[in-house]
Amino acid sequence: MRGRKPTPTSVKMPAGNPGKRALNHHEPKPAAAILDCPVELSAAAKAESDRRVTELAPPHMLTNLDRAALAAYCESYALRVDAMAAVR
Repeated sequence: MRGRKPTPTSVKMPAGNPGKRALNHHEPKPAAAILDCPVELSAAAKAESDRRVTELAPPHMLTNLDRAALAAYCESYALRVDAMAAVR
C-alpha cells in the first residue's frame, strides 16, 4: 500500500472526520475489555497496570489484544522506577 495508512474510524469520529472522506463501516471492531493484571508482574508494575486500566477502560480503548503490550509497558515502567531509585 502506498502513502499513509488509513486512520481508524474510531479516531476519525471524535475529531469530526476532518478529511470528510467516507468512513469504513465494515472495519473490524474488537470487543472492549477490562483487563486483569497479569500475576507475573512486580508490585510497581501492578500499580501502573491498575492506573492505566482505569484510565483507558471507560472510553473502551482496551481490548484483549492489548494485554501483552500493557504488561510489557508496565514492567518496563517498574524497571525504570527501580533504576531511578538505585541512581538516587
